[in-house]
Parts: sequence; structure tokens; C-alpha cells
Amino acid sequence: MRPDYDLSRGIRGITAQRCAQGANTHAAPAANGRNRSASASQREHHGTINHERVNSAIHLLRNGLAPFVACELRKKIRVVQPDRLHQLAGDRNLAEKPIDDWDALALLKLMEATWDSVFRNTLGRIERGLVSELREWRNRWAHQVRFSNADAERTLDSAERLLAAINAPQARELAKLRDESRDRLANEVLQVRESKHFVEPSEDMVREIRAARHQSWKNLRKAARALLDLPHEPFGTANVAASSKSTVRTMQRVTGMSLDRLLEMLDSM
Repeated sequence: MRPDYDLSRGIRGITAQRCAQGANTHAAPAANGRNRSASASQREHHGTINHERVNSAIHLLRNGLAPFVACELRKKIRVVQPDRLHQLAGDRNLAEKPIDDWDALALLKLMEATWDSVFRNTLGRIERGLVSELREWRNRWAHQVRFSNADAERTLDSAERLLAAINAPQARELAKLRDESRDRLANEVLQVRESKHFVEPSEDMVREIRAARHQSWKNLRKAARALLDLPHEPFGTANVAASSKSTVRTMQRVTGMSLDRLLEMLDSM
């Protein structure tokens, strides 16, 4: 542990422009999967692709958080408790780096450790929960834990929400990555349906798409009724309505079911 760790060294060099606009000095690795042999299992393939998606999300998260965290500490340096920062700077290599060069885990731990004195008045309880959640996802990623489609989707969504809350430009990149992942999942399910192994559309397909899109059953039922011009309860917002309808159309396309049949299935769930 470094008892003489100087916080001012950790935030040195952060200009007002970088505080306002953020920085993107670390290139996020591509999320494209490596070539896999035809004999690789579908489960292994999905696990590898999802791990690479999360890898890209973690790097984008780091790039967006770093300038924000450094700037917030610079503004409130007088209220930061140095002893709590020393716990994070126990690694000599980490202590020698300015805070805007720390990795995602160190930044998330720092945010948790200094939340009350630095971030509480800037971010809310939802963002506090996202910080803790993303720290857990990052640890699972680092320990090579297999990510399901739903887990990877949740990680990307949570990272995008946190970055959007601090107006980081990387939030848009994460949203694009998340949407591309959703489309890939829908296409993979469609390929299974069109393959010779497909027998009958099942509830599993509908459940998997719903989980990947993080939609509630209630909103999906309302969306199906709206698309059928049937009476339905109002949606909370126009964005919720559009997202729910898009998910229902994806379910219809992937399963090949009519809207009437799909609504019947949704009503039973």
C-alpha cells in the first residue's frame, strides 16, 4: 500500500475541455468472433461471441467513465477521503497511473468508495445500482464465466445506461453494439427455424427474444393488441410502444406465427 499516494497526481492533466467532452484514448476491441470450426457446438459459439461483446462493452465503459471520474474528483478534491483511495491504489502500478488511465474495475471500485463524498449529488440511486452491477459483470467477464445471451444483453444495456447518465459519447457506441447484438440473436433464431431441424415454433423462442430485448409480458401483450387494432391499455411512453411493437414483429417473423396466434401465446404467459 502507498501511504504517500497523491490524489493530485491521479487527476493531473485533465483539462476543462476533457472534463466537458470526455476522452476516448483507448480503442475498443472489435466484437467480431473468431473463426470457429464447423464442429464447435452452438453453445460454445454463443458463449464466445457473448464474451467478446462484453469485452467491447467493458472497454467502452472504461473509456466513458475515466474522464468523468477524474473530473468529478478534481472538482471535489477537498472532500475526498484519501485513505479510501489508498485502498484502491494498493497496486504500485495502479498508483503510478493518473486516474483517467485506470481500468474499468478500478474506476467502478473508486466510484463506490467515494460515492457519498463525490458522486451522490451528481448521480442518483439507479446509477449507484448500475455501478455495483457492472462491477459484478466485469468480474465474471475477467474470470471467463460463460455469458448467456440475456446476460450479455443485460451487461451492454446497463453500461449504456450508466454512460448515458453522464452524457458520455461512448453511450451511443454501446447502444449501436447492443442493437446489432439483438439483430444477430434474432437472425440466429430465424436460421434455426429455417433449418431442417426445426419442427414447430415453441414458447422457448418467444421467451428468448423477450429476455434479449428486456421486454415485459404486459407491454408485449399490449403491443400485439395494438398491431391487431384491438383495445389495449396505454403505453407509458411512445418509446416503450415502439420498442414493444418492434419486439412483437420480431417474434412473429422468427416463429412464423400469425399475430392472432402469437397474442394467444402471450396471453398464456
